[in-house]
This record gives sequence, C-alpha cells and structure tokens, in this order.
Amino acid sequence: MSDVEVKALLLGSIATLLSIKLKLKSTKKTRKRKRFGIHPMLLQRKSQGFYDNLINEIRIHDPYMFFNFTRMSSSSFDKLLSLVGPDIAKKSLRESISPGCRLAITLRFLATGDSYPSLSYSFRVAVPTICNIIRETCLVLWNVLFPIVLKTPNEEMLKKFEKEFCTKWSLPNCVGAIDGKHVTIQAPYKSGSTFFNYKKNFSIVLLGVCNADYMFTYVDIGAYGSQSDGGVLNQSQFGQKLSTNSLNLPSPKLLPVSSNGLQIPHFFVGDEAFPLRSNLMRPYSKGRNGTMPEDEKIFNDRLSRARRIIENVFGILVARFRIFHRTINAFPETVDNIVKACVCLHNYIRMENNECYFQNEDIDREVDGKLISGRWRTETPVDGALTNLRLRLGARNSGETALAMRTYLKEYFNGSGASLAPWQWNVINKTN
Repeated sequence: MSDVEVKALLLGSIATLLSIKLKLKSTKKTRKRKRFGIHPMLLQRKSQGFYDNLINEIRIHDPYMFFNFTRMSSSSFDKLLSLVGPDIAKKSLRESISPGCRLAITLRFLATGDSYPSLSYSFRVAVPTICNIIRETCLVLWNVLFPIVLKTPNEEMLKKFEKEFCTKWSLPNCVGAIDGKHVTIQAPYKSGSTFFNYKKNFSIVLLGVCNADYMFTYVDIGAYGSQSDGGVLNQSQFGQKLSTNSLNLPSPKLLPVSSNGLQIPHFFVGDEAFPLRSNLMRPYSKGRNGTMPEDEKIFNDRLSRARRIIENVFGILVARFRIFHRTINAFPETVDNIVKACVCLHNYIRMENNECYFQNEDIDREVDGKLISGRWRTETPVDGALTNLRLRLGARNSGETALAMRTYLKEYFNGSGASLAPWQWNVINKTN
C-alpha cells in the first residue's frame, strides 16, 4: 500500500470518528438551565412564611389555634425548642433557617401529614430542604426526649404504676398494658419481602407498653413487617427482658383484701395476640360454641379495663398526629424516626399537662358501669397507617405456673377481690 493510500485511509477514519462524535453530541440531552438561583417565593420567607407570621400571630391572639397548629401550647413549644434547638441549628454562608422554623415544620408535618410541596408553599422553604429538616429533626427529637420522657422504669416507678392501675382500674399487681401495631409504609425500593406482612402490605412494627396515666413506658420500633407477631415480642428488647425477668419488677405481694396469704407476682396485661406468662396476663378465649363461663367473663372484664388504656394511647396518637392517617411514604429509616418522634412528643405533651391534647371525652370511660367510647374512635380512619397485630387464639404452650396464676386471679376477682369492683356483676349481666 502506497503512502498516499495510507494517508487517505487515516483521513477517512478520522472523518468517521468526528462524525460519530458529532452525532453523540447532538443526541445528548442538554441540562435544563435553572430559571432562578433561588426561587423568589423562597426569598419571601420572613415576610410571608408561616413561621414568622402566622405562628407569631396565633401565639398572641389564639392559644387554641396555636395548639391546633403545633399540637402543644406556646410555652411547651418554647421549652421544647430550648431542648432541641442547639442540635437542629445550622450554620451557612447564607441566612440559615432558624431552629424554631425547623421545629415548626416538623411538628406541622407530624400533626397533619401534609405533603412536602404543601409545606414548602406554606413555610417558603424548598422541598429538598423540607425533606432534610423533617428527617433530621425527628431523629433529634428522639435522641433528646427519650432520656427525659421514656426513662426505663425502676422498681419505685413500677410500684407507682401498680397503685394507679389498682386505684383507677381495680386491677392490683398490674404494672402496664401492652399492645402492638403495624405501621403501614410505601413499599421500599428493592426491599423484596422484608417489610411485606400477612396483610398484603408493607410495614414496620410499633410495640408499646403504657401506664395507667396514658403514657408510654416501653417502646420497640422498627421490626420488619414480615416478622411473625410472636417473634416481634420475643426479639424485642422488652420481650427479652420480660422472658428473663429482668425488668425491675417489684417483688410479689399480697392482693388487697386477700385472706390466704399467697403473694402474687406483678404482671403486664395484653390481648389475645400475646402469650400467657406469669408476668404477662391475657384473657380467656371463648369455647368452640362461642360461650364462656361467668367467672371467666369477670376475669376478662377486669383485664380489659386495664388493657383498654394502651388501645386509647394508640388512638390518641393517631388522632393527634395525622401522619398516621395514611400510608407513610418515606424510607424505612425515616419512618422509624417519625414514629419515635411521635411517641416521645406524646409523652412530652402529657408531661406538660396540655389540657387540649386530650380531654375526658376523647378517651373511653365508664359511666354507671356502662362503657362510653372516646371521641378518638371517630377521629381515626379505619384504613390508617396503624393496624392491629394478628390474633393468636388460645393460650398455647403456656406454662403451668402462668395457668395457675390466671386461675388464682380469676377466683380472686370472683371472690374477695370483687369488693374492688362491686359493679362488675351488673356489667356482666348487661352483657349477657
């Protein structure tokens, strides 16, 4: 091949490569040019945003509206801001969003479940920033409030809980009511069946224990929805301590007006979803024909009065924090933080004695032995984010000690212990 032919071949190759490059360049998508460095709407945060205008206005003129907006009083908001403010404050070359605004955005999101764009228009904050604020602030709320409002109960605290259950609900030796809920979430990306539960949706699990004053005392959050409901309790930190009797429970003691001198261990109460143990009482199940002896009905009624507390706690939680009114669309880690923040805020607001948080009419109550349903039952959607655990009918694999203890309590409630609840016979007769 001559030199001329070689040069011609090289020039042809170069021309071909240049042609291909030009075609690729012409087909490559051009990045859309931003219309603004910062959108003009966001620049009006001080003059038109909710935090610097609406919230300050209702703080002065309408305390109830302020509560409705943040789910707490202005004094409780200021106290909470002093606790979490240092951890959510940001430094930036530009004017950063204040800790108060960050907290208000998060509280409004939890109280209403509003979308990020809706919050963006209200507070004049960009959507990506809203997302980061909520994720970070929920985590800070848990880290800061957990040691304050969810202290691990010691023996003295549990003795106090027992007195309240005995005085308010006629159930001696009870130190807490337990229940669990599935928190429905949007299907996580490439999660497979990890969060897919038997109800054919995706969820994490919230396991909670409360005292007689409608406050959480133990919580376990984040178990996979695919996990069996029995496994949720057994693998939770609370369940492991319960099975090893390492929960600082007070020593066994005599029941009030008991005459036989037998000391009974302290226990928690749950529904039929939970196993029967000497430190965890559950009700009797109906027979195959759907009937139940009267003495077992009395036992179940006394247990249900105390167990109903945790049902009301979850109901109030959903009624006040409407993020639980629908499936939560967020990463599982963010959902964990959202649930943790709501649990801590519930206890914090109860400790602050915010009267508007819930009143007597909002919870189940008894009038002349008749159960009156609380208003929360009409304020919570049937298809909301919190759903019940699967019932596990029958006291399977219960130990002899637990069965004997339940039988003793049944006889006590129908004997000398009936004096603590003399109205119980009328309730059973009305039910019959």
